[in-house]
Parts: sequence; C-alpha cells; structure tokens
Amino acid sequence: MMGEECAEVVVRISHPRLSHIFHYRIPTEIGKLLPGTRVTVPFGRRTVEGWVVGYSEPEPGISLREIIGISGSEPEFTEELLQLARWMAGYYLHPLGEILDLISPPGKPKRPLGVSPLPDASAEAQAPKFVLTAEQQGALEMITKTVRDREYGSFLLYGVTGSGKTEVYLRTVEAALATGCQALYLIPEIALTPQMNKIFQERFGELVAVWHYRLAGRERYRTWEGIRKGELRVLIGPRSAVFAPFCRLGLIIIDEEHDPAYKQQNKPYYHARQVALWRARYHRAAVILGSATPSLESYASAVWGKAKLLSMTKRPAGRCLPQVKIIDLRREQPGRRASSLSGYLIEQIKARLQREEQVILFLNRRGFAPLVYCSVCGNVIKCSNCSISLIYHRQTGDLRCHYCNVIRPLPGLCPSCGSSKKLSLLGVGIQRVEKEISDLFPEARVVRLDFDTTRRKGDFKRILGSFAQRKFDILLGTQMVAKGHDFPGVTLVGVLNADLSLNLPDFRAAEHTFQLLTQVSGRAGRGARPGEVVVQTINPDHYSIRAACRRGDESFYREEAERRRELEYPPFGDLIRLRLSGRDEKGVLHYAEQLAGEMRQRLSSAHIAVLGPAPAPVLRVKGYYRYQVMLKGNCRGERSQIEACLAAYRQNNSVIISVEVDPFGF
Repeated sequence: MMGEECAEVVVRISHPRLSHIFHYRIPTEIGKLLPGTRVTVPFGRRTVEGWVVGYSEPEPGISLREIIGISGSEPEFTEELLQLARWMAGYYLHPLGEILDLISPPGKPKRPLGVSPLPDASAEAQAPKFVLTAEQQGALEMITKTVRDREYGSFLLYGVTGSGKTEVYLRTVEAALATGCQALYLIPEIALTPQMNKIFQERFGELVAVWHYRLAGRERYRTWEGIRKGELRVLIGPRSAVFAPFCRLGLIIIDEEHDPAYKQQNKPYYHARQVALWRARYHRAAVILGSATPSLESYASAVWGKAKLLSMTKRPAGRCLPQVKIIDLRREQPGRRASSLSGYLIEQIKARLQREEQVILFLNRRGFAPLVYCSVCGNVIKCSNCSISLIYHRQTGDLRCHYCNVIRPLPGLCPSCGSSKKLSLLGVGIQRVEKEISDLFPEARVVRLDFDTTRRKGDFKRILGSFAQRKFDILLGTQMVAKGHDFPGVTLVGVLNADLSLNLPDFRAAEHTFQLLTQVSGRAGRGARPGEVVVQTINPDHYSIRAACRRGDESFYREEAERRRELEYPPFGDLIRLRLSGRDEKGVLHYAEQLAGEMRQRLSSAHIAVLGPAPAPVLRVKGYYRYQVMLKGNCRGERSQIEACLAAYRQNNSVIISVEVDPFGF
C-alpha cells in the first residue's frame, strides 16, 4: 500500500541541528501548495514559520502534524530560486533554512504602494557619443553574439584601469534589452551605486533600479516586485542583488570581480561570483567578469578554457597609463624615517598643489595609532573581549577595537604598572597621516575617506562628490579610494605603505597586494594630463609589488600560480575552514581536536589533508575563543562524508561550528 504524500517543510529556525526537512500533512481546506510557499507549522511546543520545498512520503513510524496556515497568496520563491538554494546548501555545507531566509523577498508594506507609472520597456538607449577602440569593439562583438543567441557564456574582460570597460558593459546591456531580457550589474560596494546608477540611468532611464539593504522597506519591495514581473529591466547592486527574482535574465556583469567584498563574511559564507555563474547557466545567459586585476581563480578559468579571455590593454586615445616610481623606505635619510611621506613624495605633492592638480594618498589602516603602550613596563593596551590591541582614534580621543567595536577612554595611568608617564603611540594610522599632511601643507584642502568618515548615510557620496568638483586638493583614504573612481584632475597617487597587506596571515596576501596597488595606481592620469604613482615600500623586490609597479601582470600570475599549485591552494585544490568557537578555551580546543581526529579517520582514503586544530589568527573575538581545522584537497567528492561528520559534532550547544567553503580573509 502506498504511503501518504506529505509536504516537505524547511522551518525558519537558525540552528544547524534543525537543518533537515520535516514532513507535514496538508489540511483539506488548504489544498496542495506550490513549492516556495511560506507556511506556519507547529514545532514542538511553539508555532514557527517555514517553506514548502516539495512533496514526498515520510518514513514509516513518524508522527505527523498538520500545517496551520499559509502566508501570502503566491509562493515566495520561483522554482529556479529553490533549486539555487538547494545547490548553495550542498556546496557551502549550510542549512537550507538559513539559505532560504537569506534569499527570501522583503516584507510587503502594510500601506498600499499606490500606483506608479511603469517604465517604458520600449525606450531606446541613447546613442553613444564616441567611437569604440578596436579592443572594445572586439570584446563587444564576442559578448553580444552570445547574448543574442541566448546561450550561456562566461567572459573574463581583462582591461587595464581606464581602458573603457564601463562602455562595453553599457552596450552589452543594450544588446540584452534588445532581446527582451533583463540585466544584472554587480558592484563590490554599496557606496558605488550612486555613480553607477547615474551612468546607467543616463543611458536607459527608468528601466534601471538599484538594490541593497539600505533601501527603505517600501522601495525594496517595489524593486523586488518590478524585477519579478519584468517591469524593471536593469538592476544594479552589491552581492545581495544576485538573488533578485529575475524572470528573463540575459546578462550578468560582475564589475571588479576580484574584490573580496563579493564574498559574504558571515553565515552563510557564499560568493556572489559562484552564485551568478549558477544563475547564468540556468537562464542560458552571458556572464562578464570584469577587472584590471582578475582573481587567480578567474584567470585560471580563462586559461583552462572555461571562460573566454577578452583583453583590453590600452586606454583610449589621449590617455596614458601613469608612470610609477618605487621608493625604498630603507634608503630614506634617518631624519626622514619618522615621517609617513618620503622626501620625493613630499616634493611631488608640492608640485601638484602649485599646478592646482589633485592628489590621492592611500594607506589601508584606520585610526591614528595601531598600538598604545607603556614605555615603563612595555604593556600594550588590548581589548578585553578580543585578543588584539586597541587602536587610538585622535578625532574622538579614545581607544577602539575594530573587531567588537568596544570603545575605551585613553587612560591617564598605565593599567598594568600604574605609571603616570604618558602612554606612547606606536605605528601609523590614516588619522596620523592626515595631521602630518595638514602640518606639511597648511594651505592644502584635505579630506579623508575611510570607515570613520562615512558612517552616516550620504557621507561617501558627499566626500567623493566634493573631491570631483575640485573642492579638495588631497584625498586621503583607505581601500575605499581604490575602487572604480574616475577623477580627471588627479595626476599623483601616493601609496604610503605598500607592505601592509603582505603581512596578513592569508594565502591570498600577495594577490590582494598586487590588486590593491594596481587598482589605486589606476586612479592617476585619467584626464588630459599625465599621471604619476609613487609607491613607498620596504620590500621593493617582492614579486607582487614589482609586478604591480612594472605592469608585469603575466609574471605575477605565473609566479602566484606556481606557489598555489605547489601547496594545493585554490584554484588547484579545494579549501574548507571549520571554525569552532566558545567561551571556554580548553573546551573549544578539546572539541576541535576530536573533530579533526574524526575527519582524518573518515577522509583517510581521500586525497584530503586535515590541518589543525590551530588557533585562529585572532584567537579571541567578542569573548569567544576560536580554533580552526582546515580541509585541503579534493573536497568536492567527499561532501557527504564531511557533512555527516559535522552533523554528529554539531550536537554540542557550548561550541559553535562555522563552515566556510573557499574561505577568504582570516
């Protein structure tokens, strides 16, 4: 006798032990529900929400309960998004319920949205005002053919900074709209949406919309519905926009595809590039991965023939790549070593100010001083919640932790020995450089761009807008200044410490250094006047710095690939990080040792190395001790074994296990 077919429900509860599917009967008065429908179900002694994801017969002996009710008149997920969620849950080893919660639509406003005029879907794009270069035209023809043929195709648009990638993007979007399709344009940071929205709206008008989490609830819902119904045709946004409910997707553009911001840094740890490639295959759409400094993963994919490489090696006529000068800080005169700026860079800044040209200075370190210590006992003041030193912020006169955001007043006495001698400030943060520049060039108009100056809505746009209007002479910033900005008045870029990112405990440290230096260098000389880049370093012979300064891209990728291949790091092997955290350090370490031992036993026949456990680079964060186990090798074929082992070890409520597939950062 056939069993009873029941609804498969994923409950909306964030807990790894509740990651499997539960079966529920469907009351007669409700009827069979479409997959993707949100429902209310009894769960233990309480009532929770969940989603119907399919139908099947439960195993014999299971006590079945009924669905209580439904939410909304339509399913929240299309069949495509349900398939995507299942793929993400399997690939990223993450509970399906948390994936569905991540990609679920915004709540419908209680008040009616009102009637708004629909965008004119037949509106023609404005005609371009300039002729494409031969490289731009060649890339455009390759991509538009795939778009018109409605075939899946992946393209790596490898173009130097200022080579005109944006114009290629715009014209491929035109081709997609001409076929009746929608286009998705991904950017790495929310802060870039205003300028890109302006560029796209000038070409496509009201067919363009923006998506990110800072939008008001009504606007988020209106945009979501417009994309779902096909009324909005072009969507611009950061990584979360990759989950928009497109009905006819024909083109995905991932600008600055190398940027780490495309990787989610909290659960679930997905990468927008991987999700975009999955969706492009589903829709038979074209994908453009655009960058002047592609990730090694994307570059290798093109070399291996999985993506088509389209190179753009020159800027348009009249614009030259900047000259690069390397300053070896080890050879600076002893009297100058206390300064953040070399003698040569100071002279070049003076020359630009005299000619009324603009300058960008780059230092990727927030605050005034990264270390505050007692010169009597040598004690460094550290965060009470995290195993990291507190950073002095001169603007607010306090000490701050950049991990847990704790704020402490600067003490008058040493907390360790009680000495009344003034505490010493060691190291250079961007606020200290700001003061030094103001002292050196009192007549210059200086503005700083970092996390601390862009906390309020609109700060980023205001600062960059003022600099673009020539209201400031010098823009001093962290990595925010390296991303996609076009300031024709900038003729000098100074990189104050090119070595900072090289010292991070990350196998991608050299790659990130190469990318940052190349990107920030590309901000110079984008106007009629030639540009210069001054790179200050104590490692002038490091292969990443040498390649970035001498435009030796191929040599960098060749050397980086050799190092990764030897160690079996991505893209030559899989990497999965299992991070265990809890308040009892000994308990966490003991549990991590047990987990590592179990993994070694289960994966003994596979070509997978189980490394650790070892302390995380920052052992304690927000009061939780962190240890990690790394799986390295061909992990894709052993997902079921890894998942089974994790399921057994997730029963401990005092130790949290986080799984990050293809980890970024530290």
